[in-house]
Amino acid sequence: MRKAVIPVLFVFSLTANAQEKKAADTTKTTSIEEVVVTSLGIKRQARSLTYSSQQIGGDELTEVKTPNLLNSINGKVSNVQINRTNGVGSSVRVVMRGDKSVNSAQPLYVIDGIPIINGTGKSADIGQYSNMPDPGDVLSSINPDDIESINFLKGASASALYGSAGGNGAILITTKKGRAGKSSITYSSSLTVDRAYSLPKLQHSYLSYDPSVSGSQPGQSTESWGAKGASKDYLKDFLQTGTTWVNSLSFQSGNEKSTSYFSIGNTTNKGVVPMSYFDQYNVSFRNSSKFLDDKLTLDANFIGSLQESKNRQTPGASFSPLTSLYWLPRGVDFDQYGPDNYSYLNKERFLPAQNWWEVNPDGSFKGNPPTQNPYWILNRNPVTVSNKNTYGALSLSYQINPWLTARVRGNYSWNISDSQRDIAAFSAPTLLAVNEGINGRMLKNTYENSSTYGDVLLIGSPKISESFSLDFTLGGSINTTRNKIGQIDNAYLTNPNLFTVSNLEWGKKRSPGDGYHNIYTNMKKQVQSVFASATVGYKNMFYVDMTFRNDWDSSLALTGRTGFDYESVGANAVLSSVFKLPEVISFWKVRGSYATVGLGLPTNISNAMIEYNKGYTFGVDAGTLVFPKSSFITDPKYKELFPKPEFNKTFEVGTELRMFSNKLSFDITYYNSNTSNQLLETKIDSYFGGIAPGSYYINAGKIRNTGFESSLSYKVFSSEKFGWTTTLNASANKNKIVELFPSSLPISENQLFSLTGGGEYTKLKLGGSFGDLYGIKFKRDDQGRILVNEKGIPLAEGTPSYLGNPNPKFIMGFNNSFNIGKLGISFLIDGKFGGKVLSLTEKANDIYGVTQSTADARDAGGVSIPNAVYAPGTPNAGQAYTGLTNAKDYYKAVGTTEGFGKGIDEAYLYSATTIRLRQASISYTFDIQSKYMRNATVSLVGTNLFFFYKKAPFDPEQVSGNTPGGVGVDSFGLPVTRSIGLSLKANF
Repeated sequence: MRKAVIPVLFVFSLTANAQEKKAADTTKTTSIEEVVVTSLGIKRQARSLTYSSQQIGGDELTEVKTPNLLNSINGKVSNVQINRTNGVGSSVRVVMRGDKSVNSAQPLYVIDGIPIINGTGKSADIGQYSNMPDPGDVLSSINPDDIESINFLKGASASALYGSAGGNGAILITTKKGRAGKSSITYSSSLTVDRAYSLPKLQHSYLSYDPSVSGSQPGQSTESWGAKGASKDYLKDFLQTGTTWVNSLSFQSGNEKSTSYFSIGNTTNKGVVPMSYFDQYNVSFRNSSKFLDDKLTLDANFIGSLQESKNRQTPGASFSPLTSLYWLPRGVDFDQYGPDNYSYLNKERFLPAQNWWEVNPDGSFKGNPPTQNPYWILNRNPVTVSNKNTYGALSLSYQINPWLTARVRGNYSWNISDSQRDIAAFSAPTLLAVNEGINGRMLKNTYENSSTYGDVLLIGSPKISESFSLDFTLGGSINTTRNKIGQIDNAYLTNPNLFTVSNLEWGKKRSPGDGYHNIYTNMKKQVQSVFASATVGYKNMFYVDMTFRNDWDSSLALTGRTGFDYESVGANAVLSSVFKLPEVISFWKVRGSYATVGLGLPTNISNAMIEYNKGYTFGVDAGTLVFPKSSFITDPKYKELFPKPEFNKTFEVGTELRMFSNKLSFDITYYNSNTSNQLLETKIDSYFGGIAPGSYYINAGKIRNTGFESSLSYKVFSSEKFGWTTTLNASANKNKIVELFPSSLPISENQLFSLTGGGEYTKLKLGGSFGDLYGIKFKRDDQGRILVNEKGIPLAEGTPSYLGNPNPKFIMGFNNSFNIGKLGISFLIDGKFGGKVLSLTEKANDIYGVTQSTADARDAGGVSIPNAVYAPGTPNAGQAYTGLTNAKDYYKAVGTTEGFGKGIDEAYLYSATTIRLRQASISYTFDIQSKYMRNATVSLVGTNLFFFYKKAPFDPEQVSGNTPGGVGVDSFGLPVTRSIGLSLKANF
């Protein structure tokens, strides 16, 4: 393929006639003559594209504002799955056309044609004992008001020019710039109130004790399996009304020679959990100037932000103030432990000590795991996250002649995320690392990421003849990324409750572990590339598109190869120009493409290929040498197992149809993607062909994604007095693990591979799908009937097995916008259908007897277990069990707080299907036309308003962290939040 592409490029590039100028820019793909932004920021006519691309305008992002601009995309773009984490400023997980890689399925993010790193700190993990929240990402810091448009390149064909970085697709962000001959000021402001809803259903009709028994008092038991009685719902009083205030002020001006755009913005959020807040400041500047008779264009851009947050919700039970209220023994008066009474002065140490029902007079805790006073957690175990992001770019473009342009570009992006958790003395002993943390404990994660990118492009559009057209690009780039990671966990404070690095003691003779942890990592990676593309058109009816790229990736050093190449080829035919079709058909195009894309290895990991360099893979933790967990196979007999790049082969076909004078638009694409050479980690238990037992990294595995994506838009009415446009996006994706480990190794086909961030619940298995959930199921007989013991208590399987997959089988978005004169109305309904999710929250709540289901079971006299029989070995073995199981016995068997492998997970599996009113707005525009103000728009807006359908006790869209395995399991996450408010946009 390489030999075929380059000669074609050079033959056509030698033609010296200028091609006609393209049509004007626009932000929405509604016109067949429009220009859209493609890879490397190059603009092309939409009709010439041979792959699927969907572009939306910035007005759609700000119609109903969300602090993270990508949350505004949900339901508006076909086959783009977006999972949010926990609250304002948190990161989002974006997957286009299904998960493709065990390392990362996130797309490449590009600003004005130049790639950036969407840097994040340490992602939270699924599990009951997480200690840090999701820290956010770079995209969460960009002001949506600064965005002109976003284009989604979903497949490898569309993003092939970006090389390995674009293997999972690319999201192209085009920022605003000033306009010639026009100066304006725009001020926008929105204020929303946020309320938590769809909370766990808790019971308040059974107590933790029996008032009729002498000496029985609230708080003696950590559980609420006591007598019937009334207790207060403290959770609703604890959660407060949150507010989110977003302000933005922009200035733009320009003339024929120079245009400028400048904006400042601020987002302030008070969370629904007391003492939680988020504050962000943005600044953006872009200037474009022309010189030398308009042949030389200089484009400069700067984006910066500062973020500060406190008490962002952390997954798991350890640091969740909500868990303490979920599990509060019914009958305990929480009001006596309120915000002014959560601590008292310990007279022995003269330090604040915790005031809580679970703390005994001697300071010991009753429960296991213990809960803490919610206000103690927020005041004495606070977590803070500080993020700083800067991005600067410079582009110099020179028009050599009417059809040829040379361009030199570069950018520098830098971000740092600093998270710190302070755990004061007199906190729960398990959180203080048992006896070591008598003075407190400090956890601190610092993630610093930087990227330097530069490229040189030669862009041409020579006119071959009246029949043939050509667009080509030649270029090369260098991209250098650096990652510095610091992680501290220390339970040896010299002075109590002084949480500074200088107050930590490190001279302790301890192995790295709980309460003693200090790691610093500094990594660097560089990718050098050359690339070329060409699009040949014939009479505006047929187009052929070809790309070639070669990357030299430093992560492949010492592996025997330093680079890899990949290609793409596509073709389309505009049938409406080829044939005379009925007048009702305005435009009809068919297209198809094939692409191969590579992906390098994690940074520095290939050092283990050479014995002398293995030392570079070791780590140092608090002065102790930490050996790498796994290594590579280096025996030449197993060269096929040596590290090599991932490889993604994608094929897609589609068609675009527009009818009734372009009022109706339809686009559908079918795709097939196969990603091989996954970097997997496995154990070999015995000698095999000279391979010693141990844990190894192996390049194997293949993940296949097949599916379709479609979009249907219809302008029902389009007059100024009344307009109505309706859009329907629909997509489906099927994911399959075609291969895991190679057949040459003695590894069972039933071997499971755990995904990062999954807390042991998400695993890969041959024949399964990415993200499959595993856990304990009910024990059943050969007929599938649940086995119970002589008391009717269900039995559990001894080992975890497949539960389900959380990813939706079908995604739909239904968007409508109306205008009645100057009155605008819009709403968006989206649905995700299929999939299963697991609730660790319900699993833990049940065992304490605090859920409404446990109360209902007690009211009913017990739990009815459908399709159950007595287990072998019981007096009535094989007979149907139709009785009622004691509620406490049942929920003690299925529920647990002990984590993976305990209880019965199958009892807490729920449908992931949801249909919701995602957002809605009603706006009115006032034409003021005064000396200084042109117009103003006032809107009533709402997001996440309500669910038409939801069976899970939590929002399946919410995830614990931005990781491959962070989907589908709820571990005390933040409740769903509904936001309603007002917004104002004034143009001066």
